[in-house]
Amino acid sequence: MKSFFDFLSSIFHLPPLHRTPSASGLRCNSCNRYNPCNSFNVFNLFNPGRALFVPVTCLLLTGCLFKTGTVATRHFILSPVCTNELAQAPPEHLSVSIGLVKMPSYLLRNSMAVRNGANEIEYLETAQWGERLDQCFQRAVAANLSRLLSSDDIHVADWGRDHAETHVFINVQQFDVDNHGHGTLIAQWQIAEFDGNKSSRSGHIRLARAGVSPQGNPAAIARTMSDLTAQFSHELAQSIRPVKARASLR
Repeated sequence: MKSFFDFLSSIFHLPPLHRTPSASGLRCNSCNRYNPCNSFNVFNLFNPGRALFVPVTCLLLTGCLFKTGTVATRHFILSPVCTNELAQAPPEHLSVSIGLVKMPSYLLRNSMAVRNGANEIEYLETAQWGERLDQCFQRAVAANLSRLLSSDDIHVADWGRDHAETHVFINVQQFDVDNHGHGTLIAQWQIAEFDGNKSSRSGHIRLARAGVSPQGNPAAIARTMSDLTAQFSHELAQSIRPVKARASLR
């Protein structure tokens, strides 16, 4: 403790602290007096020459005692349909390619978006997607369709796999959760088949789902949006090869 006060005294040019006088006890070399307790005189702290001593000491102690901790950033992905919910069926010979998904640019940031009313978007800096949301949605839909249609040849589109008989294109207009936990997915889809008929069909879907408020619980956003993705995948599966798909889903 003495070295600490000596350090502050050297910085602020403070005179030495006096000891409490006493008739007997240990001798204090600085004042040539006796002090049985060898303690500091508190009243000397209010000496005008020590005006900066007390506030500086308080600041140093406050900085040590009240350090703010950093909040760790969490990362989330969309989960596919639970396999326990699906009946086991033999794999069908369906070849489906899920093309690149179009999404509004406000959804392509790393941070999760929370809708505050019709015209305001809030980003959660400590809750981020593990990958871009359009790619995450594309992979989740492909995984869901593979389970819903009982096919092992459903994949995301890439340059090396263009042999699929059915191509799916998705354009998402809205995909988010508001501050009350209400999720919305609005999207258009188009299915093109290249099995000799070269037929195509398209549709528009609007889905809503009530969830848990994301305030202090960003994992609720991922769960609600995963449920919306699963619901969208169910609707899409009904339109891919209608006869076979409906037979396998019953």
